[in-house]
Parts: sequence; structure tokens; C-alpha cells
Amino acid sequence: MTDSRISSDVTIDGDIKGTSTITVDGTVNGNIQSEGVVIAAEGKVTGNVSAKSFVNEGSIAGKVSAESVELKIGSTNKISLNTKTLSVEPSAFLSGKIKCGG
Repeated sequence: MTDSRISSDVTIDGDIKGTSTITVDGTVNGNIQSEGVVIAAEGKVTGNVSAKSFVNEGSIAGKVSAESVELKIGSTNKISLNTKTLSVEPSAFLSGKIKCGG
């Protein structure tokens, strides 16, 4: 499996499904389902994310369902979140519902 990258000059209007890690440097207006999802610092997602691993350095608005979630410094997270483990770094913005554990 090869990781995929959505570059900063790309906007996708629609859903994305993958089997490896998808890194978003650009904009996605739609849902993402994959083994891993990374939103880079300049990346923006408006939609739902379903993954085993989710890391956000950029911006997301939607629902996130992942086993492991990392919200990095400076990220913006307007989400409804369901996860087993959650890591929130200082100055990450988080607004919404959170269900963590069990």
C-alpha cells in the first residue's frame, strides 16, 4: 500500500476512500475513509473522517471516528468526536462533542 497526498493546490468536492494513509495539504469538501488520515498545517476538511489513526495540524469541521486521535498545535477542530485515545496539544482549538475511551 502506498500513502496518498492531496497537494495544497487541489480542492476535492466529494468523498475519498483509501486503504493507507491520506495526507491532506489542500481542501476536501466531503468524507474521508481510510486507514490513516493526516490533515497538514495548510489542509482543510469539511466533512466526516473515519480512520484507525487521525492527526490534525490544520482545520476540520465535521464528525471524526478514529481509534487514535492527535490534535496538534494550532489546529482548528469543530467536530463531533468518537475515539479510544485522544491527545490534544497546547493551543489546539477544540469545539464540539467528545466521546473518548471504552
